This record gives sequence, structure tokens and C-alpha cells, in this order.
Amino acid sequence: MNILKNIIRYPIKGLSGEYLDEIILKKDAVLPGDREFALARHDVEYNQKEPVYLRKINFLALVKDEKLAKLRTKFNPKTMHLLIAIDNKILIDNHLTDSKSINEIELFFQEYLSLPINEKPNLVQGFEVEKNNGLTHSFSDIPDKAISIINMATVIDLETKTKKKIDTIRFRGNFLIEGGSAWEEFNWIGKKIKIGNSILEVFKKTQRCAATAVNPDTGIRDINVPKEINSHYGHVDLGVYAKVIKSGSVSLLDKISIVS
Repeated sequence: MNILKNIIRYPIKGLSGEYLDEIILKKDAVLPGDREFALARHDVEYNQKEPVYLRKINFLALVKDEKLAKLRTKFNPKTMHLLIAIDNKILIDNHLTDSKSINEIELFFQEYLSLPINEKPNLVQGFEVEKNNGLTHSFSDIPDKAISIINMATVIDLETKTKKKIDTIRFRGNFLIEGGSAWEEFNWIGKKIKIGNSILEVFKKTQRCAATAVNPDTGIRDINVPKEINSHYGHVDLGVYAKVIKSGSVSLLDKISIVS
């Protein structure tokens, strides 16, 4: 039987994740705090009063900006405290509580990625909008409010086929599960699964892009993961998306079962 091995959220799109022991899932919402912030490219129009889904190419992200993988970040959404380090050297230690601090963060990323002088990114935030029943806007890769699930057995099977070490972090999933069979998660499409006190409905396979080619430790594109998946399996999917249909708490080592 599969169990929940890791719970990970990514507070700022494109940056490193935060490991959690437990979390409360809300119906029709993403993992709380996941992709709540993003660094929009200089020419992107984002209306915080009426947020809409925008494709990942509109933001700083690994798909184009592989150097982001080398940064180690810690973010406290309650205090808005952001730490950014590389090779154990702290580069940013700031609170995103005023325009001056936010501008310093934006300038840091402009310099770090060697962006032109007129292409400073803009830090944007999702927030609760009444017309969406109070749900927080998320800078997810898909328009649906969903949880990303990665089966670690599937990644191991891919490693075996490719004879290469492939870190599960490349896939930036919210839930990493283990204990079952490789690729069985694809059989869950259209089915409901129970994790802890929450119930989710799996609705879609996750199509993989160039972001997964980036080594999460070195920031170098060293394995063409979509090409490897397609070569061995005839598609470019790995992982699934699920919608929360029943709110509830979820904790590490919770069992995962199909709801009949």
C-alpha cells in the first residue's frame, strides 16, 4: 500500500520547496501556501484585484531560468521573512513587508540572472478573491486548483530504464508517495483517493517539460527527462494532479487508499 512519504510546498514559484509534517487541505484549493508568490517577467501584466491563470513562461521558472535551482530559499509566509543562500552563503535576509524590501529582492534576481537593465522582474502575490469563494490564487503550472502527486516507485522505474540517478525533486510535486507499484497512479485517473482525513479526485496526468532537465543541486541541464520518458514509455507524463473534494488534515506516513 502507498503511504505519504513527503509533503512539499513551494511558496515562491521557481524556488526551492518547504518540507512539512502535516497540513490541512481545503476543498477546491491548492496546497495552502503553494506557489503563493511568483516573480513575473518585466512585461507581464498581472492584475492582483482580478488574478487570472498565466502560463509559466510569464514568470521566472526553471523551464527557462535553470540557475534558480542553485538557490536555497526559506520563506515564512506569516512574517514574510525570506532567506536566500547559495553554497551556504546567505545572499538575502529580508522581510517582504514594504516596497523598498521588495524592490531589493527584485533587483537581486535581475542581477543573479543577468537580466537587462530594463527587465527587472516584479514580485507578485496571489490572494483571496470573493468571487472564487475565498480561495487563494496560485501561480501553478495549470489553471486548475490541484495537488501534484509523484509516485516514487515510478521515478525508480525511470532510473532503472535510463541507468541515471533522477532526483524526485526535479518533478516539484506536493505529495511524494511510496510503497506501491510503478505507474499505478495513472490507473487512478477519474478515481477518488483518501489520504488522512481528506479525499481527492485524481483527474489528470502531469505532462513534463524542460524544467525537469535541470539538476536541482547544480542548476545544470544534465538529463533530458521528457525525452527519456518518451523514449522508454512513449509519452512525456510523470505524476498526476488531484483536486481536493473533501477538506481534511494530511500527515506524513498517512496511507493512501482508493475510495469505492
